[in-house]
Amino acid sequence: MGKKLFKYEISGFIFVSVVGTLFHFLYEWLNYNKIIALFCPVNESVWEHLKLLFFPYLIWTVTEYFLLGRKENYFSSKIKGVLCGKLFIVTFFYTYSGITGKTSTFIDILSFFIGTALSFTVSYEIMRNSKRGSRAGEIISIILFTAIAGIFFLFTFIPPLIPLFEDPQKFTYGI
Repeated sequence: MGKKLFKYEISGFIFVSVVGTLFHFLYEWLNYNKIIALFCPVNESVWEHLKLLFFPYLIWTVTEYFLLGRKENYFSSKIKGVLCGKLFIVTFFYTYSGITGKTSTFIDILSFFIGTALSFTVSYEIMRNSKRGSRAGEIISIILFTAIAGIFFLFTFIPPLIPLFEDPQKFTYGI
């Protein structure tokens, strides 16, 4: 399982990197479709850009689950991975922009790829090193994936009026 899992995690990193990059432009390319808005960024806010990691990662997670076969700690390792990646992106953005007083598209793109790599590294290490998982942990992880997706959907249309959700170019929130 070790080499097979490693290959799938590398494939997942590539998939999420490519699809996440495409998702950045999809909302505009598809004429600002509100269904697409649920899954792709609708503005340049940090929150909306977390969709670039989360939804492609979720697609890969479901796909990989069926490719790998049943693994006891699969979903719990995946939710921990994606949460670490998202936390890295937010923390990195506010740290570097707070220190420098400005933002950089290049650094933001780089942080997406690092966050993606971190997500897969964390989930891989947990799956590889965990001896046992619990059914309850798996159910809670699936519920968390669903809840996070729901929060992304809700905040696309009704975002909190705090800096995490503000488009720094247009000074607007959500759609």
